[in-house]
Amino acid sequence: MNDFWIALIGALVGGSFTLLGTWLQGKSGDKAAHVAQTRATAQRGVEAATTLAITIQRQTYRDHGTFEDREGWGRELMAHQSNLTALLGLLPDDQRATREQVFVLLDGVQNWDGREVWAEYRIRTTLILGEMAVWLVSLARGSETPEPKDMTPIIEDRILNHRQAELEHERETLLMQAEMYELDESDRERVGEIDVALEDIRQKRSIPGQANQGQITAS
Repeated sequence: MNDFWIALIGALVGGSFTLLGTWLQGKSGDKAAHVAQTRATAQRGVEAATTLAITIQRQTYRDHGTFEDREGWGRELMAHQSNLTALLGLLPDDQRATREQVFVLLDGVQNWDGREVWAEYRIRTTLILGEMAVWLVSLARGSETPEPKDMTPIIEDRILNHRQAELEHERETLLMQAEMYELDESDRERVGEIDVALEDIRQKRSIPGQANQGQITAS
């Protein structure tokens, strides 16, 4: 009789451990699948953000563009934004910090209204998309979540670098022409305008936050 009860208890205990092991294995499998799905979604987001950045870099609009330029780009941008919004919305609630941050960054990718030249719009937008990719790559790799970053001063500095390089190149070209022949009045005036613009850039660099005030803050 004692042997019977000992055997029965042993069977029940053994069965319980088997069920517990099966349950734990199932939970472990579910977690692994969840992690894999999350990382795959993040990777697709990286690819979509990269595709949009490449598309922007390939555009050759000049200055403030025409109405047709801006309308055409607006339609193309909307298609890319819709794709990114759908992908980012698939990020799970346990990745809420990343999901909210990349949506903030996506909101910073505004339509081109022509108030700034295309080259500067391109700089602004690709920097934001690059930061979005940083967050998504970290999630795809299972790395530590990045710290939110205020993109405004970064964008301002890069745009000032671009403006300065453009102005210095134009000034150098005019001065090289002056060595071959005398500049006419309009060219001499342009050199003066460039000098004023370069001084303005130097002043903006000395007072943080003065350039491009009112632009987006993606943090």
